[in-house]
Amino acid sequence: MHDFMDKVLGNHTLVFYILLAIALFLTRIPVIGKYFRSVNTLIHEGGHAFMTLLVSGEVIAVNLFADTSGNTITKAKSKFFQVLISLAGYPVSAACGLLFLFLLSKGYNILILFVLVSLTLLLMVLSIRNAYGLFWSGTFTIINLLLIYFNQSNWVYLAAAFFSLIVVVDSVLSSVILFVISIKTPKKAGDASNLEKFTKIPAVIWSILLLAFSGYIAYLGMKHYFPPVSEIIK
Repeated sequence: MHDFMDKVLGNHTLVFYILLAIALFLTRIPVIGKYFRSVNTLIHEGGHAFMTLLVSGEVIAVNLFADTSGNTITKAKSKFFQVLISLAGYPVSAACGLLFLFLLSKGYNILILFVLVSLTLLLMVLSIRNAYGLFWSGTFTIINLLLIYFNQSNWVYLAAAFFSLIVVVDSVLSSVILFVISIKTPKKAGDASNLEKFTKIPAVIWSILLLAFSGYIAYLGMKHYFPPVSEIIK
């Protein structure tokens, strides 16, 4: 049994597609699914926070919630900067998914964990303020630090691939959800609602643009960095 598991774990292509299937259906798992999906929420809110700092604004607080939602409370000097801040979340999430797939394809698995730990610690120290956000950040950091410390190649690959695929999948799914909300209740469409407030362009238009960007970036990731399915049987 041990040899069989080693053989399966050693087939990174097979594991990759198993993890992709898990990531796709993770939304149906009530507690554990939402816990791991929060990695994309962290990156999304981190995008807002870092864009705020980039335009010399002020990050007041970042909040992560148990339902995988989040918000970033900021101050900026102009409406143009507020638009940039509101725009940043979904594209940064999609771009990080693409970056992680690239690193995974090059075998830089542990680097993905370092990036996630660094981002989590930075946001936790500087701006995460709510109880669940601090709990999630602390436990997620401990998980990754343990993986880095023991540095077991198969487990590092499992974690790196799993987190990467969650980001890729959820960056698209969250954009789809935003699009649906922007049609049904445009005033509750999060970033798209904020963008409508600042630009007077309807939230649904912004949600379409964000979905198109996220979908295209995910397509590039699939095209260039998904391993060939034929490698499963090798």
